[in-house]
Amino acid sequence: MLQSVAVDALQLAIPLAAAIPLLGSNVKGILEAVLFIVQVKDDVKMKKAQCQLLAERVVTISAAITTELMKADPATLARRESSVVALRGTLRGIQTLLQELTSASLARRIFNRGDVGDKLTLFRQQLDTAIDVFHITEDMRTEDALTLLSTAVKEGEDKRDILLMNSLLRPVTTASYLARAPGSGCFAGTRKTLIDRISTWFNKNGSQVPQIFWLSGLGGTGKTAVSHTVYEADRRRVASVIPTLAYQLASVNSVYRRKLCDVLKAHPDAPSHAQQYQLKELLLDPLKEVPSLPPYLIILDALDECDKERAMEGGDLIPLILRELPNSGLNIKVLITSRPERSIKNMFNARGRGMKIYDTSVLHDMDQSVVKEDIASYLTYHLQRIQVDRNLTPPWPGDQVLNNLVTRAGLFFIFAATIVNFVADTYYSPRAQLQRLLYSGNTELRATYMQVDFLYLQVLRISLEGRVDASELCARFVRIVGAIILLQDPLSISALAHLLAHDEADLEGALSPLHSLLDVPSNHDEPVRIFHPSFRDFLLIQGRCQDSRFAVSEGRAHAQLALCCLKVMLRHLKRNICSIGDDVVLNSEIPDLESKLRECIPPVLSDTDHWEELIERLSEFTSTKLLYWIEALSLEGRFPLCISNLVTVMPWCKANAVGPKTSNVIYDAYRLVLDFHQVIDVSALQLYHSALIFIPNCSLLHAYRHELPRVRMTSPRTEEWDVSLLVLEGHRSSVNMVSFSREGSRAASASDDGDVRIWDTLNGGQVSCLKGHEGAVKSVEYSPDSSYIVSGGSDATIHLWDAVTGFNISTLTGHKGCVNSAIFSSDGCNIVSASEDSTLCIWDALENKFLASLNGHSGPVTCDLETKSTVEVLHCASAILSLAVSPSLQNPIFLSGSPDGVITIRDVGSLKEVGHLIGHAAAVKSVTFSSHGKKVVSGSSDGAIRVWDVAGGSCVAEYRGHSGPVECTRFTPDGTRILSSSADRSIRMWDASVEGVHGLKEYVMTVKITDNLEHVVSGSTDGKFALWKTSDGSMVYEVNVHRGIIHCLALSHDDKVVASGSADHTICILNMDNGSNVATLEGHTDEVYTIDFSSNSSLLVSASQDGQAKIWDVSTRKLKRSFTHSNGVGGASFSPDDKLICSGTMDGAIYVWNVETGHHVAILKEYPSPVLCVLFSPNGKWLVSWFEDEAVKVWKVQGTKFQLSPYQEWRLDRRTDIANSRDGKELVKYDDLLPSDEPLYLQEDGWVTFAPTGKRICWVPPSRRQPWLRTLWESQKGIFITGSQAGVLTIVDLTFALR
Repeated sequence: MLQSVAVDALQLAIPLAAAIPLLGSNVKGILEAVLFIVQVKDDVKMKKAQCQLLAERVVTISAAITTELMKADPATLARRESSVVALRGTLRGIQTLLQELTSASLARRIFNRGDVGDKLTLFRQQLDTAIDVFHITEDMRTEDALTLLSTAVKEGEDKRDILLMNSLLRPVTTASYLARAPGSGCFAGTRKTLIDRISTWFNKNGSQVPQIFWLSGLGGTGKTAVSHTVYEADRRRVASVIPTLAYQLASVNSVYRRKLCDVLKAHPDAPSHAQQYQLKELLLDPLKEVPSLPPYLIILDALDECDKERAMEGGDLIPLILRELPNSGLNIKVLITSRPERSIKNMFNARGRGMKIYDTSVLHDMDQSVVKEDIASYLTYHLQRIQVDRNLTPPWPGDQVLNNLVTRAGLFFIFAATIVNFVADTYYSPRAQLQRLLYSGNTELRATYMQVDFLYLQVLRISLEGRVDASELCARFVRIVGAIILLQDPLSISALAHLLAHDEADLEGALSPLHSLLDVPSNHDEPVRIFHPSFRDFLLIQGRCQDSRFAVSEGRAHAQLALCCLKVMLRHLKRNICSIGDDVVLNSEIPDLESKLRECIPPVLSDTDHWEELIERLSEFTSTKLLYWIEALSLEGRFPLCISNLVTVMPWCKANAVGPKTSNVIYDAYRLVLDFHQVIDVSALQLYHSALIFIPNCSLLHAYRHELPRVRMTSPRTEEWDVSLLVLEGHRSSVNMVSFSREGSRAASASDDGDVRIWDTLNGGQVSCLKGHEGAVKSVEYSPDSSYIVSGGSDATIHLWDAVTGFNISTLTGHKGCVNSAIFSSDGCNIVSASEDSTLCIWDALENKFLASLNGHSGPVTCDLETKSTVEVLHCASAILSLAVSPSLQNPIFLSGSPDGVITIRDVGSLKEVGHLIGHAAAVKSVTFSSHGKKVVSGSSDGAIRVWDVAGGSCVAEYRGHSGPVECTRFTPDGTRILSSSADRSIRMWDASVEGVHGLKEYVMTVKITDNLEHVVSGSTDGKFALWKTSDGSMVYEVNVHRGIIHCLALSHDDKVVASGSADHTICILNMDNGSNVATLEGHTDEVYTIDFSSNSSLLVSASQDGQAKIWDVSTRKLKRSFTHSNGVGGASFSPDDKLICSGTMDGAIYVWNVETGHHVAILKEYPSPVLCVLFSPNGKWLVSWFEDEAVKVWKVQGTKFQLSPYQEWRLDRRTDIANSRDGKELVKYDDLLPSDEPLYLQEDGWVTFAPTGKRICWVPPSRRQPWLRTLWESQKGIFITGSQAGVLTIVDLTFALR
């Protein structure tokens, strides 16, 4: 029986073994041999049990190997080949022995020896060993493969992290310590005392140890060498400092790198934020999440060489570090080196506020004997090396010469370093070089930099010795070296030759005698740099270079660079320079953007003398390449340069009589980047996809009409740019007050949303958002020196903020009512606040404490002014909403604004009325004098800003653009601009030099598109109804319908009738053909906000502030039924079967009513915000509501029951399908919730998106929209219409973009 089983098993295994590509023949032979042994029972007396076990095992192994190898892919087979070959070798040996047993004669000899059983045991052991080795080999390879895979995954993650950081942070690689020049640190043994002090400071712990060390010193005293000896991190561009530091820290701390990459993935635009946000988001917050963070030293070298922002080296960087680092709790210290500039001293002194937050050391104030000893050590060592290397006979140079050199060097290490470089020049003899320096010129030290300048001059003059073409060489020097010292970023010899149109060899020859002054790499692709900034100062500062042949005129050099850059840009700039495609993407979404930017060339346009060729090239550039330049700067993350450069070049054009064609294009470009700064900054190609669609019919459009996109605006273009220069958006509620910083480059705003925001007034960017108030913020003011900001709010508190860092220095409490106003005294030491508790309080701004309270008001105090004392109480006939005192001593008057729209002028001495400014139609909420006191700007609830001539008492300008009451108006310090804030959530900047009336008093309030897409109907604030063609935006007719604002429109389903609801409490039904009034429905006692036709247009529902929703019979014009609510009704609509209506109130309640019975079916009170819109889904299975705070709630309709969806992220602007049930089984399609023919959505930030996917289509400028007012825009089947507070109706055909 056992023999039969073994035979059957072996017979089954043989064909399986034959199927194995690598083992088949061998295993088959072995199995056949075993089968033969079992069958020859007469000749081989073998134990049947052993034979059976061996046979079964062979079958099992063969079958397993066959199965696994048949599953494996070719790569796996190749990897296993060596282990399989080893197993095959063992099997071949067993096969040979088994084949001997198959021979009868040999078998009998074996049997005679009686060791058959031992042989079979040996075969089995050999097979076991071979299989074990095979398994071990494969297991080890698997483990190796897993290790390699894990390593590859880790390396892949690291590479992805590095690519992400490189792409978004754009670090300055030359700012790395590893990028420093060899030997750039202090010479061994020098500056030992100072370096030991810095080392002790870094290694010392404790709360009393400052985290900042400021090392200052005159140029050339060795600050950079000290910093390199300790460590280094520098370079000039302010915006790159924090991203570069983040990149360098991430390269040495993997945990921080992961945290940083998480931030970059969530906020890819973080590196382009203001420095305050960069410091918080990229450095401090991620570092706080790193456990056991080791101590780090950050070195910011040469702060004085950083680009200036708002007249401060490094912008806000140092004040930020001084304010934020000591409060961060991080074990990080900062070493800062700089020249002792006054502005830098002021930054350090101003931020201390009595606290020891930094240590300091001044290099040029150190013991001069120590400095001289260090310089002597440096010179001795390097001159001795030159003596050995050049095989000079000692002693050289000798003690007398060495002492002479040390005396000349004074405190300046740069002098010693330049001497060494000069003498070591291999083109000349060291003895001759030293002789030239020692015996040519006056050695008397007459000024701080005399000896350094003298040394530079000698090196330059020696380079001309014996040359007959000296004048030509000097001219070449000025051209080439002038470019090198003025370039914002250093260029290589190859790049310089390309920029300056020089032959590379010629340029290299010009630099060869200057190796002691310039770092000229042998590799032409590496940048050429000056060894020290003092050489730049020597060439540029008038009077320092005593030989005019070498002096560089900064203006002329800039002109040369501008001309060269223009020529390069004319050759290389083009649309879509990085071949991104036509998709609407943000810059941060472009893959591998950094590597695509190599051809983008930074512009150089600065004030200079008149150059005809420059103007000629400028004309060509503006008419052919200007848009592409803007695109390139946006892609490079330097879009703000567009605005600053255009601001610079406009007066240059005027001063140099540049032609009107070029000047007009430049001005148009300036207005374009102002109007579209929000979008072009983050998405370069929106320059074409959005800006060109909406700009006026201007010179820029004519020059670049060929770049217009296929998406087109069918309504007519305006002929002029809007008088509003900038619109600042970001607040979520009424903006109550604005305040300028002293220099006017920053503005602060206070809003009912509880935030204080800081803005860059040059480009409109938000710098920071200050949070701390627990309610509306009513007041905000800068201190006289712009270092601090004070704000007052409805929470009865006053907050004092650091204007740079946004740090909340203190919170002053004491008022018992809303603080309506808070201002600084003229010296910035005190704060005066006015409150609704009828008191004025005085506070010490330095000690953050209460000083005194002034009582005497009988009601809320809404504004205050700084005066020495109260001399008289003036009782007015009406409330005073605003006050302003003239700064002019020759005209001591003050103004007061009142609810009746009149501004009263009073004499300061007598308090008597001396005149009135009349023109506003509603309450005057703000009055402000210009700095010279000759003009006044006022803001009113009528939405107008007026500029008045005080002497003549006349209005010289009126600006309209806000869609709500104007809460505050301010002149810039120079009087050229006006800033206004409004209840419409926006802040606008106006050109104060423009006189006359600008903007419309009345504007479109609501729009609708007909079903056939041929027409648009609109209702205006003046009660007029208009019909427009969508094909060209022309008006068909306009009729007077109401006596008040038209809030809403509704079209019958056959487009023959239109209904309008108004602030005059009535509803009008109009004939669409001619606008004739078919009927006027009266019955409401307050403003009508919403109207809607039933499905067959036989009924009309209306909703009003009077708390009523009414159903009207359209044919009979009769009221059919009224529905009473607990509050004003903001929205109402019919169900698809017209059996129900839904309505929403201002207190957040949703009502569902039975049309026939008038009974309410349900009252849904799930959300407290006012309801703006409520409607049934097209299939009637869902109820959708939209609230004032933009929340969306959805209810499932089940007969008379309404179940609130548990999903909390419903959005009207992103209509993705939603799993409505908690178990995820019920899938809700957005097309079932909302009409599918309205796929476009206008976001509050101006983006028009395709709602089903969220895809961006284009961006609408603020002058053409008001997104939060839902009745002011409409879309249907790709046609998009929007009105605006500027009175402009915009119709855009976006059907092409939706294909």
